[in-house]
Amino acid sequence: MSGAFKYGDNPGPAKMALCLLVDGSGLIALGLNGGRTTVVVITLDRYWKIVHPLHHRKHYRRWMLYVELFIPWLNGAATYLFPAIGTSRIVNGMCLMASFWPSESMDKVCSRITSW
Repeated sequence: MSGAFKYGDNPGPAKMALCLLVDGSGLIALGLNGGRTTVVVITLDRYWKIVHPLHHRKHYRRWMLYVELFIPWLNGAATYLFPAIGTSRIVNGMCLMASFWPSESMDKVCSRITSW
């Protein structure tokens, strides 16, 4: 889908949201990062339940389930969407994701992390 939409000279908030979520594959990254973290959280929960059953029965509360379901999606948003909001722009009708960093050193760190 990347590059499928054309943006005008004066993009508004709706076009920027479309750029971030669809054209910049934000929804895909959010799902992949959230899904990966969900597997880790479920693994840790099952480990706690199987290896330490007495401790689990004594200390496990219902609200912990909701936290386990919320944290992975917050992690997905924090690792991709929040940085993308500040570093993306629409230039000449094209969506440029993570292209405008506040400093040169931040750009080097980002390109180093994403180049593997």
